[in-house]
Amino acid sequence: MELNDLHGFASDRPITKVEDDLLGRSGFSADLANAMASWHGNDSLVVALHGDWGSGKSSIKNMALSRLELIAGNRPDVIEFSPWEWAAQEKITASFFQEISKSVGRTDKSELGKKLAATLKKYGRYLNTGESVVTGLSAALPTLFVLATLIGVGGNFSNEAWVSNASTFLLFVLGGWAAALKWGNGFLKNITGNAEATAKEKEQSLRDIRKELTELLIRRKAPLIVVMDDLDRLTSSQLRMVFQLIKANLEFPNVVFLLLFQRNLVEDKMNDGVQLGRDYLEKIIQVPFDIPRIETTRLHSLLFSKLDSIIEQDKSAASMFDSGRWGNFFHSSLKAYFDNLRSVYRYTSTLSFHFTLLKGQSAFEVNPVDLIVIECLRVFEPDVYKEIARAKEIFTRNGSDRYGNNKESIESLVNAILDKSSPDKRESVKNIVKQLFPTIEWVLGGMQYTGTFVSTWLIDMRICHPSNFDKYFQFSIPTGELSNSDLQEMLKLTADSDGFSSFILYLKERGIIKNALSQFESFTDKIPLENGKDYIKGILDIGDQVDHESIGFTVSSSYIHAVRLAVWFLRRINDLEERGALLLECFKASNGLSIVEHILLGDEERIKKSDPDLILRDKEFELLKTEFIRKLDEMSVNSPNELLCHEHFVSFLYRWKRWGDEGKVIDWLKRQVQTTEGCITLLKKFVDKSSSQAMGEYVVRITKYIKLENIENFLDLALIQDKVCDLDEAKLDSEAQEAVKAFQVALKKREQGATDDL
Repeated sequence: MELNDLHGFASDRPITKVEDDLLGRSGFSADLANAMASWHGNDSLVVALHGDWGSGKSSIKNMALSRLELIAGNRPDVIEFSPWEWAAQEKITASFFQEISKSVGRTDKSELGKKLAATLKKYGRYLNTGESVVTGLSAALPTLFVLATLIGVGGNFSNEAWVSNASTFLLFVLGGWAAALKWGNGFLKNITGNAEATAKEKEQSLRDIRKELTELLIRRKAPLIVVMDDLDRLTSSQLRMVFQLIKANLEFPNVVFLLLFQRNLVEDKMNDGVQLGRDYLEKIIQVPFDIPRIETTRLHSLLFSKLDSIIEQDKSAASMFDSGRWGNFFHSSLKAYFDNLRSVYRYTSTLSFHFTLLKGQSAFEVNPVDLIVIECLRVFEPDVYKEIARAKEIFTRNGSDRYGNNKESIESLVNAILDKSSPDKRESVKNIVKQLFPTIEWVLGGMQYTGTFVSTWLIDMRICHPSNFDKYFQFSIPTGELSNSDLQEMLKLTADSDGFSSFILYLKERGIIKNALSQFESFTDKIPLENGKDYIKGILDIGDQVDHESIGFTVSSSYIHAVRLAVWFLRRINDLEERGALLLECFKASNGLSIVEHILLGDEERIKKSDPDLILRDKEFELLKTEFIRKLDEMSVNSPNELLCHEHFVSFLYRWKRWGDEGKVIDWLKRQVQTTEGCITLLKKFVDKSSSQAMGEYVVRITKYIKLENIENFLDLALIQDKVCDLDEAKLDSEAQEAVKAFQVALKKREQGATDDL
């Protein structure tokens, strides 16, 4: 299927069949067709369909022609001729007779038809000869003017009669030469060719040919119908040529002209200061029809029908569609843009295309109502659309308080964008922007929204959320952003712990895990409680495998987002015993350690501060600590190197020593540092980082260091120092070199009397 069929792309998209009529105009079209088919007058009949841009003139014409094709006997010959297509070539008259002759010859194979086609061609050649001469001389007038001036100057030097006569003769000769220069061989061949053809046709006069045409046409049992569309696209001179062609040269029996144009445009072009264009047209056109404006209810019904068919393409989009929000948008503002057929077709065809681009694998990628509305701005208010696309930060930052002293400048900027609206549509655009972006509603005199709304905007894939904004303007998933399909897949996989953890790690490979876990926080309340066992286990499984370093004070790591996902879901379970039992069961089934450690530490802090908002009861708290220590003891025996290399090893050491058997922990550590490799691995885990930036510098400097006291909490430094003091650092990898260097620098500072804090 072609793309044009799929989306209905067209700038002017009239219907072609009566079956497609959705506006109740097929009856009028049938009456028009019957009236034209029954014309047998001795003169031509000129019918005009007047209507504004998008009023449906061409659709009515197409339905009428479709009705004519159904006539069984004595079917009229229909010739569609577009003067606008030939206007640029200045061949309106010549091409008209050529096209009409070809059409009659194709459709009427009778002797009468063949003769009529030949006579029309002959008539056109006769008229075209005159047109070519006049046009050629007209084009050569600038050259003739120069020649005439020169000859006139020459004649002024002498009063002799022969000089004057010679000058006149020379002017005609040079005039022909000038025309030949202007038009070349084509012009001369056109004149001579037509002249030769005329001579061969027994030197008939124009009157003879017209008489012959009249006799042939009056013998026809059905009229000849000539349709001319888009007359309002012609210039004033081209329009006069067409109307002269109709009235002066084609006043024949059994001929009907159907003219389509926007009346006010043509009337203005035909005003010449002597006669009004309206009066001029009244002399040409016998039967004018002004197409009434389409009933608003019918037009809107057509729009709604097409929108329904677009939305129904995707089940996810249909389920997301909020008819209440759509109704508010449409009746408050959008309906102002749909007052003719072309606006409906133009809008729905592009919407259909963009809708297809945003279909995800398992979910629609944006909010369908927001897409419908922003598409309206894109099609009808492109300047506003472009400015919004450039101002993501402003349109997705929630609340006026976040702008500080810049409130007035933000208000000015938003109003400047609204000022780019169509002159009579500013209020409509204001309503659209206000509803699309509640984030800046305060600028337009509306309310401010709390942060709790942000999660809802993300879940609903609203354009006002920063994670969704770019999708509406790029019509694809921007790099680094999470698709709605991914989020919906995560939600579905909460019933499958292995599938959930595997999918999270897949997102890690794609480099979007932090964004994924962050956005999924908003979906916590959407997870069925019965999925708790699989969901919590899946999070515990991936907790040790995601990045755990935060950036600054505000940007959380993937690990912190994973902790939140677990804690926020657990808090949905009001019964503390049930909550603790669920976490304990999941922890026993999982290989993950770090998230449970984080939960236990959090409750320890709350107990110290007498904060009653605990996650666990005392019983489950102690059981989880016991299970945590058991897992560490087991790892230390079965996979000591895995424990030593663990991302959270140092944190585990503190908990292992405090909650477990301290002597056992110290003995295990001593065994690990008996080798140089073990010492280096341990040092790597105690390396910390600090950042600094001097005044005027653009690059942040990262310094890696070791606090000796942290190691001394577990081991005597001498156990390590003896193993690394004489190392050949060139044989070490870069991370090992950094760790050894940081350790040696720390030792040297201590020897110089500096403390770790300095």
